[in-house]
Amino acid sequence: MRPTVALINATPASLQPAADGLGEAFPEAAAWHLLDDRLVTEADAAGGMTPALRRRMLALVDYAVRGGADAVLLTCSMYGPVAGIARRLHDVPVTGSDEAMFAEVARRRPGRVLLVGSLESAAEDSARRLKDVVDVEVSAVAATGAAAAASARDWPELTDALARAAGPRLGGVDLVLLAQYSISPGHAALAERLGVPVLSPPHMAARALREALA
Repeated sequence: MRPTVALINATPASLQPAADGLGEAFPEAAAWHLLDDRLVTEADAAGGMTPALRRRMLALVDYAVRGGADAVLLTCSMYGPVAGIARRLHDVPVTGSDEAMFAEVARRRPGRVLLVGSLESAAEDSARRLKDVVDVEVSAVAATGAAAAASARDWPELTDALARAAGPRLGGVDLVLLAQYSISPGHAALAERLGVPVLSPPHMAARALREALA
């Protein structure tokens, strides 16, 4: 029987990238999408994740587990810290959007990392959380136009937007990280364009869940 992975989304833009990452890195799993499309907008309006929003995300995890999910992936980086709480409450693997990517950074031990996001707040939040778990020099940049290109599924324009943001900041950078699932479809083309390895969070997370369920 195929394992079921619940993908809990906080924006419609992450649905397809999360499914694609799972399909490529964990093809034997069945994806089950759950969506609360106000989680991001309400967190932005509140200046970050509030206790009420944390409870809402935990309720979604509980719903997924009670519904038979064998593993749960939170696809929004802003809600990554909720994964640690959920792991203490449930017996199935639960991972935040970029935990596996951060673990890969720790394994590679790069000298300098560049985090690219479609929003300045997302890039800076990811950079802060990466510094909390890995001793590495991190810089963050927002890619103007990336969000619109991702929403329109215009992958060439997405790659162009990411490259325009990252290119001038590549001096001394060993590794580029994408801060959000919504912009991850551009990771392969971006790596080719920049000549620097680019890590895609949905692919890294899917591999980690595959190993956890092996």
